[in-house]
Amino acid sequence: MYLSSNLIKYAFSGLGKIDPSTGKSRQEKISALRHLLATSELLKQESTDQLDLSVGGQGAELRKRFIECVGKVVSINESGHYTNDFNADFQAGYDYKVGSNFFTTRLAQSRNQDIFYPGRYGHLLYLQQEKVSVYDGFKESLEKYGIGAIRTELCVWLVRNEYLDIDETPDLPLRLESLIRNVIEHRYSDDIAQAILPEVGVIEAFLNDFSEDLIAEEKPDFSDLMNVDEKQKEVNFDPRILIDDLPDEDSVFITVQNLLSRGSKGILFSGPPGTSKTWYALKIAIKIVEGDESRIERVQFHPAYSYEDFIEGLVSNDTNVTGGGALFKPKDKVFLNLCTKARKDKDNLYILVIDEFSRGDPSRIFGELLTYIEPDYRELEFRLPYSEQMISIPQNIVILATMNPYDKSVADLDAAMERRFHVIELAPKVPLLTDLLQTAGLANEYIEKVVKFFNVANRLSPHGFGHTYFKSMSEEEDFILLWNHKLKFLFEKMFRFQGDAFTEVKDAYLSILSEDAKEQII
Repeated sequence: MYLSSNLIKYAFSGLGKIDPSTGKSRQEKISALRHLLATSELLKQESTDQLDLSVGGQGAELRKRFIECVGKVVSINESGHYTNDFNADFQAGYDYKVGSNFFTTRLAQSRNQDIFYPGRYGHLLYLQQEKVSVYDGFKESLEKYGIGAIRTELCVWLVRNEYLDIDETPDLPLRLESLIRNVIEHRYSDDIAQAILPEVGVIEAFLNDFSEDLIAEEKPDFSDLMNVDEKQKEVNFDPRILIDDLPDEDSVFITVQNLLSRGSKGILFSGPPGTSKTWYALKIAIKIVEGDESRIERVQFHPAYSYEDFIEGLVSNDTNVTGGGALFKPKDKVFLNLCTKARKDKDNLYILVIDEFSRGDPSRIFGELLTYIEPDYRELEFRLPYSEQMISIPQNIVILATMNPYDKSVADLDAAMERRFHVIELAPKVPLLTDLLQTAGLANEYIEKVVKFFNVANRLSPHGFGHTYFKSMSEEEDFILLWNHKLKFLFEKMFRFQGDAFTEVKDAYLSILSEDAKEQII
């Protein structure tokens, strides 16, 4: 027998009492609680008091099992949906964002310093060299988290998928309490089990108050928990905000996750124009921060962009114009402001997205921070030149940048800058081209012809020709406009001294079009 679906839903409705708010405060508490319970379960399984979750070796296997243990706390169904706040915020992802959050923030930081996790409300875990243990004073911290308000509901919720050897009997609530306590005591380490279990008899009273069936023969289905009131779902649409819809299995995202989990703090998306560099940087950024755009900052480098725009500069001191004081005062700029935000929220990653990285002079723009953005020098204090304040770069800042290395109008990156970034090369890809055309609704007869042209263009191009030029191409008129007002000039410049190559590319493009449309090509 299993606990009934209605009982589990009833218990779930009470979990929100851990925090009366419906925002970030509750999410942070649930995040910390799920990591504590996952740690406790693995410690019990391994008969140890410390987990080695380092990348590679046995740590890699333990990481997978850690994610499974997190799922026992927050998962809703077998499709990867889970609760982010024990309320109406539901997410999708089979790793429950553990890989892109806990592993790449606090756990990764523990390579360089001891970490007490989380940072707010009180510590629950101790992290050292990617090894995790339960913090000695966790019981006091748990009370600050509000565990006392949800002990009974939490224990019922944690047993939602367990088969229980029991039948309908007059003393069913009493026997069910015994079985629930038994599951909790066998799953979690003794100290954690004692901390989350209510006093004897409390669960029985909770079950007695429930007027519907307590058990059922079938494994419960509570997916409809996600059918929350429409008012709770309402959000203000802002077209500037990217949607967190990049699949977990996306190969570029997986590569970024692997790099971050191994301590990378800077990743360059490199490739010719039209290869989705900016799209990927933003999609991956919004995925890593779980849709919280306030944890993303975006800038674009250009020849006039400077240290004073990016780090700190001098601005007019209006209050002292006539008072005989200093006419200018130092002011924090984009990167320092992001550092301030990240330093106050060390349990979460903050992302800086830099477009056109090499169009400015990165070494001049970063200045002395070129040293301190390196992972080994994060959290090490240094002095700024204008304000003379001592600052450090937090470990939980990641830089995602885009660069076209074939742009002849910019200089190559120097070796010192290159050494601080991992590079992901994004090349023109036929499958992505095909997806774009199919999504736009282009007829299949055209798609095959476009692919042939695309292959010709990339064979002749010295550095590649991107697939995104064909975004939103749904009819023949789109192809006429694309050539006459964009591609013609691009290929004329590309093959300025290669007349035969330009002719071959143009002929390949004309083969896409009907006879009437060809006459409109210039």
